[in-house]
Amino acid sequence: MNLNFFKKRKHEEPDLTDSDNALHYLLTESPLHNGLETEYHIEENKIYCPKWDLTITPELGQLTTQNAVVHFHIHAPKWGKDLFECSAAIGESTRQALDISCVSFLSTFIDGIAKMENKDFHETLETTFGGKKHRWNVALSNIVGIGNASTAETAEFYWNTLKESILKRLGNQKMCYVKVYLAKSHETITAECRIDDIKSEELSSEITKIAEKWTVNPFASQKIFFFIQQDIETTLPYAYSGNEGINLLKSKVKTAISLFHACKTQEQYEQFPKQLKQALDDATLASECYSFLPEMCTENAFPQMTYAESIQIIQNNKSPITYYKSQLADYFPIYAALFSLFEEGAFGDDVNEIYQKYIRLSATYNVIQQIHEKGGNNALEHGVLSALLYRMEDDFEIR
Repeated sequence: MNLNFFKKRKHEEPDLTDSDNALHYLLTESPLHNGLETEYHIEENKIYCPKWDLTITPELGQLTTQNAVVHFHIHAPKWGKDLFECSAAIGESTRQALDISCVSFLSTFIDGIAKMENKDFHETLETTFGGKKHRWNVALSNIVGIGNASTAETAEFYWNTLKESILKRLGNQKMCYVKVYLAKSHETITAECRIDDIKSEELSSEITKIAEKWTVNPFASQKIFFFIQQDIETTLPYAYSGNEGINLLKSKVKTAISLFHACKTQEQYEQFPKQLKQALDDATLASECYSFLPEMCTENAFPQMTYAESIQIIQNNKSPITYYKSQLADYFPIYAALFSLFEEGAFGDDVNEIYQKYIRLSATYNVIQQIHEKGGNNALEHGVLSALLYRMEDDFEIR
């Protein structure tokens, strides 16, 4: 007879569908804990890698008994930008799903960063942007695959397939990262190619052709990253790089929006471009805010449309020159600043009025109205807009 009052209790597994428990598990027990290819230490639920000078902040998305979505935010001041990866996985348990999502992140994203940091480059290439030569070193990550595709693609295969198209999208950034994700379930294909976490419809269409040739039963997927780092010798200085630069640009975008909203008469609108240059003390940024902000608001308001990844710029009555939006150093930072200011309530109750005012002034809205009048909402879903033409003054510089 057991007369012991205190019995040893069976170890209870923590509920990993709870985000706090899951985060603790990620940082202390998961493959992420021992799988980084460099020394690190944990600071307030963040992983700091001193040798690489980067900070990884995991954030839990969806968690169920068989699914896990982990968002990895990577802060790296030396690259002039923050990076992001969403790693989703399915497992027999939440723990297994979390483990798989971490292994996927480590095997692709971190593998690519480690190769870049260790200068284990696949090749070195040159581009020309704004009349200047830029030299790039390319690191290819491992491929992570689920299921069996009928063709065994290699990292080199994906890179060679997309290389020329990616090079056309490089400007003067310190570093660019490209994510390729391809999946096929029966005849349903998911294809995503993202440059600095912005989806490229054109490049996604290119890789769709790869999966069309796959025979799968019932599912297969592949994921890979390219990390493209510019040589210090060819990198031109950029005024809005790093946290201080991002905050400065955001402050100037706020000023541009406030000045725009203050315009009430035709005379004020006519004086607005000159006033904007004086207020921002940056002729190029002033021209970009004047030209791009209305179109950005309209693209956000009508996401069902497909918008061109490039724009055309004309100066001095010369022939227009085509640039990809990803090449322009200010384009996506302006976009991020615009909607960050809106979401933060920087303009109080005036936000909707500003938003609608921008939309009504945009060239894109005029085209959308015409499409809608001819074919209704269904026409918008299939609408594809060509590159807009912007006329810039002589003091505008490509950067």
